[in-house]
Amino acid sequence: MQTITVQTSQNIEIEYELAGVGDRIIAYLIDLLIYIGYYIVVFLIMQNAGRSGGYYYQLMAIFPIMLYQLLCEVFMNGQSIGKRIKNIRVISLDGNQPHIGQYLLRWIFRIVDTMMTTGLVAILTIALSAKGQRLGDMLAGTTVVRTNRKTKIDDTLFMETEDNYLVKYPESVNLSDHDISLLKEVLNREVKHSYESMNLTNMAAIKVKNMLNIQTNVDSRSFLQDIIRDYNFLTSKESA
Repeated sequence: MQTITVQTSQNIEIEYELAGVGDRIIAYLIDLLIYIGYYIVVFLIMQNAGRSGGYYYQLMAIFPIMLYQLLCEVFMNGQSIGKRIKNIRVISLDGNQPHIGQYLLRWIFRIVDTMMTTGLVAILTIALSAKGQRLGDMLAGTTVVRTNRKTKIDDTLFMETEDNYLVKYPESVNLSDHDISLLKEVLNREVKHSYESMNLTNMAAIKVKNMLNIQTNVDSRSFLQDIIRDYNFLTSKESA
């Protein structure tokens, strides 16, 4: 399975499985069935209404179908109904949530990718691109991935902090990514609650306190969690 690694604004690398051509075609076909079903409903309404308001009903049929993909991706976190069923979604290659301008570019170039060429350009570019992109994705800086991340957030250095987070140990910035990775591994092992893992947590806390010349009576696990949070918060601010 082809994968892509995306680096977030907090310098966290997350690996995703790229959505295959088959998944994207099936998602498109599901959406196409929705188009057809909607059009049939509008057609029946037009039939019952007779000729009066015919132009209005034609607009009702055309515009929602034209805007369907754009509106779905904007309001459904990069997914249409077809994409959601197939567990795939649009992401930005810079690690951030795609903004409306990116969704708009993808939507505009669907005319070239799918409509004008009956999908041939889209299929070829997705299959040949290293990042699984159709032309619209290349211009928008996006791609489509499976919603199950290959790299779990627990496997990274990341520990979530709020924007108004208050740093407890500013000395944590003197640690390295490798140090934080080791501390995260120590905490993950302690989840098993074995005597050896809890003892390792205490030893790691003492080591960090000595390295950073910190004096505190906070329990070892909470101390290490605070150190990791502080490090993430401070280093993310430096890279911003």
